[in-house]
Amino acid sequence: MKGIYILILHLPSCKELKIGKLGRLSFESGYYAYVGSALLGEHRLMRHIKNLQKGKVLNPHWHIDYLISHCEKVGWFFAECHDPKKEGEVANALSKKLSYIDNFGSSDSNAPSHLFKSKKLKKLEEEIQKVWGSVGLAKIYSEKDSII
Repeated sequence: MKGIYILILHLPSCKELKIGKLGRLSFESGYYAYVGSALLGEHRLMRHIKNLQKGKVLNPHWHIDYLISHCEKVGWFFAECHDPKKEGEVANALSKKLSYIDNFGSSDSNAPSHLFKSKKLKKLEEEIQKVWGSVGLAKIYSEKDSII
């Protein structure tokens, strides 16, 4: 299935990490939502989930790969979609509602970031639900739906 996903992560303690070409960045403890594209199929989301389960990424490629080793998986959301512009729309909409890490995961997008943060999980999930609807992504799957 092709689409857009949001991976929800928890970072239990503050960290300073080297994130690829972005360099060293500081991350506060809390909850993070990463917006990604699965336009070639849901295997991209599966890759991140497997890396979270292993607790490491052997060959980091995307910005999120550098953060995953330090996080716990909270859950995910997935919307079936074939429009490559929707990922940027979701990220841009979330950037108006939530704090974010500048330029994270957004090198191929006009959004300021694809990684959003909140101290409260409930606030993060509420804003995600509002944004999905506002950009016209109606059918949303989550971890409980077992589509992947």
